[in-house]
Amino acid sequence: MDLKPRETVLLAEDYEGTVAWYVDVLGFQVTKRFTEGYRYTNLETGSGLRPGVAPASEAAVTPHDRHSNTVILQFSAQDVPALFDHLRAAGANIMSGPSSDKAGGFWFGRFSDPEGNPIWVVDENCP
Repeated sequence: MDLKPRETVLLAEDYEGTVAWYVDVLGFQVTKRFTEGYRYTNLETGSGLRPGVAPASEAAVTPHDRHSNTVILQFSAQDVPALFDHLRAAGANIMSGPSSDKAGGFWFGRFSDPEGNPIWVVDENCP
């Protein structure tokens, strides 16, 4: 069996708002948008992150407390404190951080998207 990676799919109650947030706040680009038969948006960053966003209702899913998700998005950023300054200025929900792991020599923090999906971020020094 040869499994190959595809995008992580985020199911959103506010589909348009979630797509806009990933574009406006995190700098993702829309690469494809489907509007006939079903709605779906492919997003991508210059570094190759490729999530998809779909309406939760069209997937017959009723989201619950997203802070209790068992799957978490994790990104790497060159300058975690600068990212968190940007997130705060954009009104993002900061869950913790940024913090420095002095023993490990890296920065980390947690925030969530407008749907409440938790996102962890570490810098490039994180093992």
